[in-house]
Amino acid sequence: MNITIICYKDNSRKSQIVKAINILNSVQNYFFYKIVNEDSDLSKDEMIDWDSFCERVGKRIDEYTIYITEKPFSDNWFSHEDYKYSIISIDSWELLFAPPSLCAYLVYQIAQATVSFEADLSETMEMRMVHDRAEGCMFDFCFNKPDIKLGMIAGTICPQCRGVLLRYGIKERALNAIERILQYVRSEAIGKPIMFNENEAFIVMRFSNNDENDNAYKYGIQPALNDMNIKCLRADDKVVSGQLLEKVQQSIKKCRFVIAKVDSENLNVYFELGLAMGLEKDVLLISEDSLVMQLPSDLKNWECLTYPKGNYEELKQRIIKYYKDNYHY
Repeated sequence: MNITIICYKDNSRKSQIVKAINILNSVQNYFFYKIVNEDSDLSKDEMIDWDSFCERVGKRIDEYTIYITEKPFSDNWFSHEDYKYSIISIDSWELLFAPPSLCAYLVYQIAQATVSFEADLSETMEMRMVHDRAEGCMFDFCFNKPDIKLGMIAGTICPQCRGVLLRYGIKERALNAIERILQYVRSEAIGKPIMFNENEAFIVMRFSNNDENDNAYKYGIQPALNDMNIKCLRADDKVVSGQLLEKVQQSIKKCRFVIAKVDSENLNVYFELGLAMGLEKDVLLISEDSLVMQLPSDLKNWECLTYPKGNYEELKQRIIKYYKDNYHY
């Protein structure tokens, strides 16, 4: 699903909006958010009236769109959503409610609008789901506005609301993407932000010199990532103090992608792969096509990108296609 974020050119917090969009696109790959700049903020009114907004703006929207405004709502809400459009106010967040940061708040509110879009919810339908008393769920109503921080700290959709969303037809993969976004919000809200490099891939493989493994990296994997503007990182790229295992763990935690060449029997490869899977990283498995049937049984249910031995150009093109098909490059 593609979602447009409308930001007005005179918005004083535009840098935080851009940062929030980068985070949203980096922690999951089901939704794609793009920013569009418009000249002026909706109207000359000091406050936003939701009904008037729907009449004036909503009728002409034909794609999923979220407006970010610095003006408050006349009903004192944080945001409003409908089937294809939403508007979020950032009025007074930093003055009255932070911490968490404005960026984390934006990520949280955009995630909520995204759920409404994906489940095809009107605001009336959404209101039937809300908790009048704050429970630490995305669907808390928050009569007392600071209660929104409970939901951000919990970073979850409660089981009851999750079940309702599934009955509305939302896909499990979409819910998983939303939950990854909420996991980021929670980490920010509790003061333990997730540190990651949004365009970095860590390579897990048996290091060698001038053999099939080495050539696959030099002439297939690395050139493909370079063409996609994804930074390629291996544990032996640079010498740093500390144990190698700690270096590997930190590199996997901070990267967005992990590429694992799994067609050689190497305990380190499978240890690092297990760590990446445990951290819920986006993992791409690679194997020579003649060796894929020899992979451990636990990996045979995982999709694996294969290539003909020695055909590094084919490997490069298949990696590029994988990232273009599954991510927004």
